[in-house]
Amino acid sequence: MINSTILDYFPFCTLQGADSSMINKSRIEQLTLKNAPLPILRIATMIKRHLAFLQNGGAGGKWKMIHIKGIVLALYFGPEVTTGEQANFELQQLPNGVNLKEIILPFANFCSSKIEQVNFQSADLSYSVFTDVFAKNACFQNANLAYVDFTRADLENANFANANLVGADFENCNLKGANFKGANLSKTRFPGADLTNVYI
Repeated sequence: MINSTILDYFPFCTLQGADSSMINKSRIEQLTLKNAPLPILRIATMIKRHLAFLQNGGAGGKWKMIHIKGIVLALYFGPEVTTGEQANFELQQLPNGVNLKEIILPFANFCSSKIEQVNFQSADLSYSVFTDVFAKNACFQNANLAYVDFTRADLENANFANANLVGADFENCNLKGANFKGANLSKTRFPGADLTNVYI
């Protein structure tokens, strides 16, 4: 039985999540592991190009998720931008424990990536896509995660303390041991999420 305190914080967590039987999580992870962790200099370049993408009108678009033979991909439909490039970490690995504290990456694509132990503390990742990510022990403390889609993400022991999670979607996520102390959970969705031993 789910603790009544959990229901107070996550009032829709007892709802069943959408059927995800067509998603092949093990194959997604295998494809991601085939890619070596991105070098720090390349990550820095991607962040710089993404800032130019935002400054030249790239924000404000909409995401569409597709799956092909069990693999989940994200498509972005937004304004055409001639300067800069949207950050795309899809099916990529970030080095374990890499420090991305305070980065500015709203509207970025992290779909099906491996970002375990990555430090996103105080980062702006609003309106980004993190569906099907492998993010055990990742730190999102104090981060802006408004309207981020985390559907089916593995976020075991992730830290969301004091994060802005307005409108975020955690449908069918593994949130075992995750820390939500002080987080803004207004309009946040948790159908089908595993909230075992969450901190609130």
